[in-house]
Amino acid sequence: MKGKDGENFMLYPVVGIVAEYNPFHKGHLLHIRRARELCGAQAAVAVLSSDFVQRGEPALADKWTRAEAALACGADLVLELPVLFSAHNAGVFANGAVDILAAARAVTHLSFGAENPDCLTDSIIDMILEEPEAFKLSLKKHLAEGFSFVEARARAADEIIPGSARVLAGSNNTLALAYMARIKKKSYALAPLPVLREGAAYNSEKLEEISSAAAIRRALRDGRTEEAFASMPEASARIFKRALADGRLCLDYENWRRLLRALLLRARPEELRGFAEISEGIEYKLRDEALSARSFEEWLDRCTSKRYPAGRLRRAAVHTALGLGHWFNRAAQRLGPPYIRPLAMNETGRALLHEMKKNAALPIVTTYGQASRLSPYAAECARFELLACELWEELVPNGRFGEEHKRRLIIA
Repeated sequence: MKGKDGENFMLYPVVGIVAEYNPFHKGHLLHIRRARELCGAQAAVAVLSSDFVQRGEPALADKWTRAEAALACGADLVLELPVLFSAHNAGVFANGAVDILAAARAVTHLSFGAENPDCLTDSIIDMILEEPEAFKLSLKKHLAEGFSFVEARARAADEIIPGSARVLAGSNNTLALAYMARIKKKSYALAPLPVLREGAAYNSEKLEEISSAAAIRRALRDGRTEEAFASMPEASARIFKRALADGRLCLDYENWRRLLRALLLRARPEELRGFAEISEGIEYKLRDEALSARSFEEWLDRCTSKRYPAGRLRRAAVHTALGLGHWFNRAAQRLGPPYIRPLAMNETGRALLHEMKKNAALPIVTTYGQASRLSPYAAECARFELLACELWEELVPNGRFGEEHKRRLIIA
């Protein structure tokens, strides 16, 4: 593989992985190993979610803790996926992460888990990209019937390509198709490398031989810490045990509920309508239910509907807390990430980052000051990222305010 100046990269091939590692569990370890084996990767690069994740929830641990676990368990270089893309729907999340990996100009493959790797066909990807008229009409009809966008899209797709609804129903399949669609749309030089998801289902909260992240988080919240840590690789468990002892895990959403309640009660309905993913009168219900709901889960249950599923409402809550308006949200989706920010690396990652600094299509920054000097857009993206990290500090027992400004690249 050659850089833009024609020189050969030291490391080839290199596999990229989009991840949250919330927390890093045994299934993640298997994925990294399998991805390396499938393409003979000399290095693995992870793009890691910010402190608020794709489900629209505060991350269990801050991104630095999760980056450290990734490094200890097989990643060589960990890059940041800013909150403007990490706490968003599958399409925005996938686009931002794939754009970063492609802009690095050092990654050759993109590996991801899927419930049905063999069903991720070009016909489904082309339908997602091209949206033929019959598909758009069907989608519009199902949206008018009150279905969420995800459900309406699955129903519309199934009418065009029978059986595709089953594929689109899988959480990992949905992201996998989004990754592949982005690669195809942008003609990125990334070879898709789907891997069968092993172990428990994405949303399963039951601990198994290979447990889901959701099950591990539930066990930790229920106080079953030894069971939870037994479901993680030893190196990852050691890092998360330290975070737990330090009061650095977000196990309780009560602070999150109180923060959101204060924001919702203060804001006028027209102000709430200006935040990303809030529209069609839902602002009144969000505010009214916040008055009496006794937990974040109760508030969420009361507000959830076919049109507003729980995931969309959780992400809307994050956007409200950040003050992310519709206009800038759409601008970020159009412009994409303005920089590449490494969080952690080992010696292999250091060599890879050296190559990236010479060839990457986006500037590489390590501090908010560097990011802010790039452009007004980059400065605003950095501001939202810093704000998200400070909000997360409000939610843990041992919040360290101003900590994000002090953090520097982790080098193993």
